[in-house]
Amino acid sequence: MSKLKVFELFRKAADLGNVSGIGTDIDIQKAFELYQNAANLGNDCAQYNLALIYEKGKEIKKDMAKAIYWYEKSAEQGHESAQENLIILLENKLRYNEGVY
Repeated sequence: MSKLKVFELFRKAADLGNVSGIGTDIDIQKAFELYQNAANLGNDCAQYNLALIYEKGKEIKKDMAKAIYWYEKSAEQGHESAQENLIILLENKLRYNEGVY
């Protein structure tokens, strides 16, 4: 399935109010793949959610570099929560690198 088709299906589901997937089986890997596809197509919400997944490291291996990357992409498009989280992550990284606790 093409990235464009995935994005179109994601948008249709959202427009129909099925953003949370109510009534469907939970498939973390599939959700992760859909977020990746939508994020690569420039969807700021998908970029933000992908950053959260990488930051938290629950379902997918934690990767702070990827979290920062996706927060930056989303923040560049004006996503306020991404901007806030990015600031917090970068401040924490700076404190850690400077040894300030």
